Amino acid sequence: MNLVRDPRAFDHPDLLTGNLNESALAWVGDQHYRAVFDPKGNRETPLLGIYPMGSPCDHSLVGMFDLAAELLAEDGGPAMYQVPFSGFTDHRGMEASGQGFSNAYKFTMAWTVQGTIGLMTPFGIVAGGGCDKTFPMLIHTMGIEPYRYIPWALLHAGHRSVGHLPDGREVTIGDLAMTRIRHNNGDADDAELELVRQNTVSDVGVCENLASAMSNYVALCCGGFILAGEDLHAANTEARLALTRQTMALYRTALEKGIVPADTIGPENFQNFIRAIALFGLSTNLPLHLPWMTRSWGITHTPSSIWQEMAQMPWVSDLQPVGKYPVNHIGAMLPSVIKYLVAENALNDVTSIFGPKLSELYSKAPDLDFGAQDIFRPVDRPMASQPQIVLYRGNLCPGGAWVKESKSMRHASTYKIQVCATQGDFFINTANATKLTNKTCYAITGDRSTIELLSVNFAIMVAMNGDPDLDVALLTDQRTSGFAGARAKAAYHLPRNRLRQLETGDTVCFAPESRKIDLVDADGTPMDSDMNERAASYTEPDWPKTGTIKDLINAQLSDAEDGCAVY
Repeated sequence: MNLVRDPRAFDHPDLLTGNLNESALAWVGDQHYRAVFDPKGNRETPLLGIYPMGSPCDHSLVGMFDLAAELLAEDGGPAMYQVPFSGFTDHRGMEASGQGFSNAYKFTMAWTVQGTIGLMTPFGIVAGGGCDKTFPMLIHTMGIEPYRYIPWALLHAGHRSVGHLPDGREVTIGDLAMTRIRHNNGDADDAELELVRQNTVSDVGVCENLASAMSNYVALCCGGFILAGEDLHAANTEARLALTRQTMALYRTALEKGIVPADTIGPENFQNFIRAIALFGLSTNLPLHLPWMTRSWGITHTPSSIWQEMAQMPWVSDLQPVGKYPVNHIGAMLPSVIKYLVAENALNDVTSIFGPKLSELYSKAPDLDFGAQDIFRPVDRPMASQPQIVLYRGNLCPGGAWVKESKSMRHASTYKIQVCATQGDFFINTANATKLTNKTCYAITGDRSTIELLSVNFAIMVAMNGDPDLDVALLTDQRTSGFAGARAKAAYHLPRNRLRQLETGDTVCFAPESRKIDLVDADGTPMDSDMNERAASYTEPDWPKTGTIKDLINAQLSDAEDGCAVY
C-alpha cells in the first residue's frame, strides 16, 4: 500500500518535530516507534489511532480500534499505533466535586491529543470518540494546521443497548436517573428502583437517546465527518464492527489518494451540522461547542449566525429526549434519512472526509418509507415548523441564550429569582428538590469552569411531571446534559457578567412571543439600564490558585457565546 503524503503536513513551522525529511531528531523518534510497534520493520510509516479511555461509554472503541489496525495492516499496509487518552463520562466525572470543569474538559483532552499528534507526526489519524466533548475536541483538532493536511477517519463508540422491563416497556438511563430521584423523594420504593436498575444499564456505550453523544454522531454524519452505517449500531455489536470495516475501506482509499480534510471540509459541512441540530432536535450542547469547534478552521460562528441557519429548518424526528423514541428505533434508517434530506435540499450535498459526496455515500440506501414508520416526518409535514432549540435575547442575554422550548412556554411568565451558587445549593434550598417553589426561577451561577447540571435537570423534570400545575424556571451559565427535556422554562449559557449580578428576589420574565428573557420591574417593564449597569460593574472573583486544572480554567474560560474557549 503506497501512502500519498501531503507535504503541507510535514513542512510547517508549527509542527513540533519539524520537517521529517530534514530533522534528525524526528527521524530517530520515528525509528523508535517502529522498533517498539513494528520490530520487523515490514510496515509503511505508521498511522496514529487515538481514542478516549476511562469511561464505560467509550469502552467499545477498544475492539473497534484493534479491528481497524488489522484491516489497515493487510497486504503490507501501515501499522497503526494506538494511544488512548483520558476521557470521562459527564454524568460521573463532571458532577463530582473533585472535577467540576465540564465545559472546559474538552481542552484537557485537546491538549493531550494535540501533543501526541505533534510528537509522533503520523501520516494518518484514526480517531475515536463517544461521550459529549470527545468529538467537538477532535473536530477542532482536525482543523488545526498542519493536522488538517493529514488523512483522518473517525469512529464512534455507539450507544448502549436499550433496556426492557418484564412488561416489555423500554427503559433508558434517563428513566433510571429519574427513578433514582423519585426514590430519593419517597415516590418510588426499593423494588421499583432495583427493577429499573437491573434492566437498564447492561452494556457499554453512550446514552440511548439524542443526548450530547448521539447528537454529535448524527450531526457529524450529516456533515460528512463520520460514516452512517446500515444501522444506528449499539456498542459491542457485530453491526458496529461491520461499520468499522466499511469506514476503514473508505479510509484506505483516502490514504492512497492523499485525501485530507483541508481539501474536503468547508463551511457547508458545518452548515449541515447546524441544520441537523434543528432537523433532529439535538442537544443544546451542540450550539455551545460549535464556535470553538470551527475556530481552528477559520470559520466564525456566533449564536446569531447559528440560529439564522437553524431557524430555516423544520423539526422532523420524534426522538428522545424531546420526542417519543430512543435512538435504537432509527434502525437502518439514518443513511436513508440523510439521502432524503439531501434530495430535499434540507442538507447540502457536501464532500465527505473520505472524498465521496453524501449523495454518493448513501446512493444505495433504501428510499425512506414514511408510511411504514412514524419516527421521521417529511420536511413539508414535520413535527413542528420550527426547531425545538431556540435562541432568546433580552437584557439578561444580549448575545443570546439557548432555550429548549416546551408546550408550557406559550405565554409570557414572570418568576422570582432564587440565586443558587452551586448545584448543591439548589438541592439544599429545595429540600432535595422535593419543595420547588411555584413561579420561582432558580439561577445557578457556579464558577467559570462549569459543572454538569444533570441532577438539577432531572430533579426539575421529575417534580414537574409529578405536579402538572408546577411552573418553575432555570437560568444558568453551566452546561446541561443533552438529556434535558423541554419541560421547564430553562435558559442555558447566559453571560456570567449578567447572571452573577442577579439577586434573590429579582424578577425575570420569559416571553416566548418575542423570545426574550429580561430582568423586569414590578410592572413587568424590562430594566435594561439597571441590568447594563450591573453588568458593567461586574468583576471576576479572585479565584483560588491551588495548582489545579480548574484554576487554569477559571482564569481563562470565555463566555458560552464564544464556545467556552480557553486561549
